[in-house]
Amino acid sequence: MQKIMEERAGGGRTMTNLHEQQELLHIQTMVLELERIASRGSIVRRGTSVTQPEYWRNRIHTLLATPGISGSTAAQASALLAKLDGIAEAGKKCR
Repeated sequence: MQKIMEERAGGGRTMTNLHEQQELLHIQTMVLELERIASRGSIVRRGTSVTQPEYWRNRIHTLLATPGISGSTAAQASALLAKLDGIAEAGKKCR
């Protein structure tokens, strides 16, 4: 609670950092799930957008376009983009 109060007192940038981290954590969780699915050799169906690497790549690019994004968030986002590239390649091989 203390941290939230400090963030509120600190202005909008800190709250934006919190949002960035929450968004990144959500994306990371989903990328890990896609990796798990891909490692089993499962083919990701086209009918569900959230199972498509491109969907998550777009979300990451939106996050990276955030003005003043922190360097650590940008670095983590770039690492997730690399993972998505691997997932997309694995999906091409399964077809």
